[in-house]
Amino acid sequence: MKKRTLQELYEEQEQINSSYMDVNSLQKQLYLENQKRLQKENEEKEEQLKNDGDEVKQVDEKINLCFPVGKFCLNHLSQYPKEEKQPHILSFINIIQENAFQDIQKEKPKITLEAALMTCYGFEDHLLKPLVLSGVKLFIINDNDNNDKKLEIIEEFNGHQNWTVIKPSKLSSITFGGSFHPKIWILKFPKFIRIVIGSQNLHVGDWTVWSQAMWIQDFQIGNSELDEISKDFKVGLKEFLDNILPNSHKFEDLLKIKYNDYDFQNINIRLITSIPGRFTGNQMNKYGMMRIQSVINSELKSNNIDIPKQVSITYQTTSIGQLDINYIDFVQQCCSGQQIKVTQKLQQNNKSIAQMLFNQQEEEKSILKLIYPTSDYIQNQTSAGPEYANPLFLRKQQYENPKFPKNIFYRYQGSNYYYWHAGNIPHLKVMIITGLDEKIDDKASIYIGSHNLSQAAWGRLEKNATQLFISNTELGVLYPPKKDSAKLKQSIIEQMSFKFPPDKYEKTDQPWISEVYYEQQI
Repeated sequence: MKKRTLQELYEEQEQINSSYMDVNSLQKQLYLENQKRLQKENEEKEEQLKNDGDEVKQVDEKINLCFPVGKFCLNHLSQYPKEEKQPHILSFINIIQENAFQDIQKEKPKITLEAALMTCYGFEDHLLKPLVLSGVKLFIINDNDNNDKKLEIIEEFNGHQNWTVIKPSKLSSITFGGSFHPKIWILKFPKFIRIVIGSQNLHVGDWTVWSQAMWIQDFQIGNSELDEISKDFKVGLKEFLDNILPNSHKFEDLLKIKYNDYDFQNINIRLITSIPGRFTGNQMNKYGMMRIQSVINSELKSNNIDIPKQVSITYQTTSIGQLDINYIDFVQQCCSGQQIKVTQKLQQNNKSIAQMLFNQQEEEKSILKLIYPTSDYIQNQTSAGPEYANPLFLRKQQYENPKFPKNIFYRYQGSNYYYWHAGNIPHLKVMIITGLDEKIDDKASIYIGSHNLSQAAWGRLEKNATQLFISNTELGVLYPPKKDSAKLKQSIIEQMSFKFPPDKYEKTDQPWISEVYYEQQI
């Protein structure tokens, strides 16, 4: 692809802006429609009160949920053709509608969303203001970028009574340098809640330029008997939400819901959380990479599937932390589901943690493939260009370190299944765990969420592998090993915005490093 002139880049940006302005104009129309609806409802209520005081009989209505079972979705980018619509590709406006699949441009549906809690690592007023103007009670939980890192609660944000921004405290020594990085939405509709977990932030670019991956499911009022997987999700999600919010602002109070009233059935994933702290004993298995190990191990056993000696891990990431051979071994061991043990003999021999954990023969080694865009891809193949590559992060000094594992890099390329993914810029974070043949079968696992490949996000072992240290707050979901799950996982792979299996870096390929690019522009 030829390099664009500044004028061409300007025109492309104008197209992106125009695309979003169309969306914004539509939300204004929806707002006016919503005001009419509210006025009509108030009139109907007043008329009802004028009638006799007899008890009103409520008739249960069957609720048609868009996501009765968790669904993998991508966001709709400006570069995608309007005439090509897929049910797994949704816009910001579609997701916040009760019927997420209707044609909003043609049908102009009423806004029934009552309240929304959204966590993020940055947001823009321009994206969210139409939602607030529609009367939705909005609660944004954002990373704390204040110098003092103290808890900050901003009521009536920007003068809007129904908009609150909360920045969780980072005063402890553990969290001070860590990132608040989860992306979860809880959308409250009149008869159900919608939960969205993925990589999506709340900038305009997150919904026009950068590819995102999400898991979405709707939950209505009910009290079905839950299986162990559904119970685990329900309990784990509440623990996570209680952990990230201050005691003065519990999520149930903000959204005016009773969490236990909702029916958390049909869960097809396992929740993967990271919270800042140092964990020992059984607590280690609740968070980060050790949670991955624990879930895969338990699912393999419960489904009578042998624990593999080797796995192939394909990790598509947009930010890369400190990596070395020891940490890669740790990731590989966890993703295989093998129990991590430290033997007394090895301790006496004073071996390193990596040697204690991974005393494997060379032929038994697992494989890690790290998908990350090349500099050429960003400069010459993307639709938006280098000016929009800010979600990608790799330090020059880090990459040039002799101990940095450069041999694990693989190219980020658009998927072969849908041509319009060509040239997209990623912000999704995906981990695909298979056998060495990279076949998507019942044993395969797929992770999507907010975790980049870093020790801060996933945690690192300390004190001879008896303690797990995590500094970030993260959230994602794992499609684990399970019988009769291959078809679902294969469909997810085909819906991804990037190519799998990936192609290895050529000798001349260099990863995208923004500081290198801008040094060359001087």
